[in-house]
Amino acid sequence: MLSEDHAQGTLEYALTVLAFLAMVVALAALVRAGGEGAFVRQAEESASHALDGWGLLDIALY
Repeated sequence: MLSEDHAQGTLEYALTVLAFLAMVVALAALVRAGGEGAFVRQAEESASHALDGWGLLDIALY
């Protein structure tokens, strides 16, 4: 009986460490993408005034 409790605790610890490690890696990826300007580029590309062509009219419609 004692070994089953120990095995369950080891599994729970391993799953907790794995989940925490996944969160740290995801956060590091977000920080790196933010530092490289990926979010700013996405915002510029999705803004209507960044479209080519209509200039002042496009800005007025924005």
